[in-house]
Amino acid sequence: MTMSTGRLALLDAAERLIAHRGIHGVAAREVVKEAGQRNNSAIAYHFGSWHGLLDEIWSRHAPRMNTERAALLAAADLEDSPTLDRLVHAYIHPLATQIARNQPSYWARFNEQWLSTAPLDVLSTPVSTGVQADYYPSDASLDVLSHLLIRIADRLDLPEPDARRRVSLMVRFVIGAFAAFERAQETGAAPDSASFEAEILQLANRMLDLPQP
Repeated sequence: MTMSTGRLALLDAAERLIAHRGIHGVAAREVVKEAGQRNNSAIAYHFGSWHGLLDEIWSRHAPRMNTERAALLAAADLEDSPTLDRLVHAYIHPLATQIARNQPSYWARFNEQWLSTAPLDVLSTPVSTGVQADYYPSDASLDVLSHLLIRIADRLDLPEPDARRRVSLMVRFVIGAFAAFERAQETGAAPDSASFEAEILQLANRMLDLPQP
């Protein structure tokens, strides 16, 4: 089904504004105005709610990345025991590919804003109380990603809590690096995307391999 022009404009405006200022830094009326809409109820009309709008932004990117990650995991599982670098590649490559598909891209920066309010252990399941991210997708789109990150943690020669923290820090590093890459793209100062991905892969693997302090 073809998405209406108004609906697409709202999605584009919301992703762009949130990428720059965070979920709490953007008001619904600003998204409506940025999208060139006159109806102040446009978000409710098209998405049901603000949370529904965020879900739709997530759904623009996550399903394709999930499919690519699942395929890379399946290929890695043909080995008796997939190496750490194969698992890390399955995490990073679909992200880099998704950013390359969208020019300009705001996806890494959208995730950076999301992670800014997430628990230190990003592998944890959201709970109704305590510190948690302000937004979680309402569907199962995090399942493939969570499964992959847990498998990476299981490959580390660290106690489980330390391994989960190490993977969480790696995720924050990767997302932050690609968010900076997106900002550099806007100014024409970004490095070659393939070289940048290769460097981030190397650094992420090294970060995970470091012995416990």
